[in-house]
Amino acid sequence: MNRRRPRSLAASLVAAGLASCAAMPDPAPAGPALHRALHGLWCNSHDGGKSCWAWDRFHADGRFEACGRTDDDPRPFFGAGRVTVEGRRMCYVVTAASDNFWLPPGARYCTDIVAIDAATHRYRDIDTGAEFTLYRRPVAGQPCS
Repeated sequence: MNRRRPRSLAASLVAAGLASCAAMPDPAPAGPALHRALHGLWCNSHDGGKSCWAWDRFHADGRFEACGRTDDDPRPFFGAGRVTVEGRRMCYVVTAASDNFWLPPGARYCTDIVAIDAATHRYRDIDTGAEFTLYRRPVAGQPCS
């Protein structure tokens, strides 16, 4: 009869940690591959992508546009600028913005891209450490136009 020895608590925790790592998605690509993966239209949502309160669009030529409407301001907002990607860090510099956009022209904002796939894009705010998920949408909608 073959009897297995019970695992120690430490061994069980290590095994569980390794199993959870194996189930995690691959990290985001880096550099030009990440820039290509960002191309398209992304939905900012409070309900898992069912509805969108803002939109981010990234273009192949390095431009971005953002638009939407917040709960605390009935006026739509708009911002545009240039995007750069180094490693897994995406930065944009605002070149045009409505007066209610969260950053003024000339401001720079950077995030670390945590994961990206065909449906979602997760990033970490480097100032606060908070993580946010955006949801890919067909470009045909063009909500910022």
